[in-house]
Amino acid sequence: MFSRAVDVLVADLSAIEIDEGVLSVAELKHSLDIAMSDELPVYLAAHTWLRRRLAEYLEVPAESIEFGIGEQGKPIVEVPVTDLEFNFAYADWTGVLAVAFRRKVGVDIRAVTGAELEPGEIARTLSPTEIQRYDDALNPIRTFLQFIVRKEALAKATGDGVLDDPRSMDVSGLSPVAVDDHVITDINLGDGFVAAVASQPGLTINLTIDTTAEGAALSFAAAAV
Repeated sequence: MFSRAVDVLVADLSAIEIDEGVLSVAELKHSLDIAMSDELPVYLAAHTWLRRRLAEYLEVPAESIEFGIGEQGKPIVEVPVTDLEFNFAYADWTGVLAVAFRRKVGVDIRAVTGAELEPGEIARTLSPTEIQRYDDALNPIRTFLQFIVRKEALAKATGDGVLDDPRSMDVSGLSPVAVDDHVITDINLGDGFVAAVASQPGLTINLTIDTTAEGAALSFAAAAV
């Protein structure tokens, strides 16, 4: 991968063979904290997949990677020393990983099926233009979630985390959306999910369905924009 590109990998996490041997003490501790939760198996699969894919880029054993917190609270690879930047998210059993070198990236994904909105959530999170697009949408919940993943991907790319006032950011344009000094690109994962990746302008988005796991078969055809 060259420095003017962002690789976006999408995986069916249910096809990942979990290997707790590659996980860190912190990851194993968190798995104990959620041991009685339905989240546990997908968490273990997601972090196994994350480490395996990053290990391929870094050319090191997956278990040797050490994560840390960088500037503005962004997760980083501390060991080995590298210029690699990454961001990672998953919803249900679908994982999305964005990887770049010397380029800030952020990615987010949400499941549409079964999604419900809390009272007042629209007013708390959307700009006036986004509210109008939401009101006019054929599928308002999907439209709302698309705005949310765009905002979250941008916040993760910049390291700002959750915005103090998400209403101040308008991401209602057609993908790719330019916001300040970043570009947000939707990732088409079919009807069941919405996802987006945020990066610096001028970068090529390389989207790949990860079929390295034996028997992996995603139920959608993914395509950028």
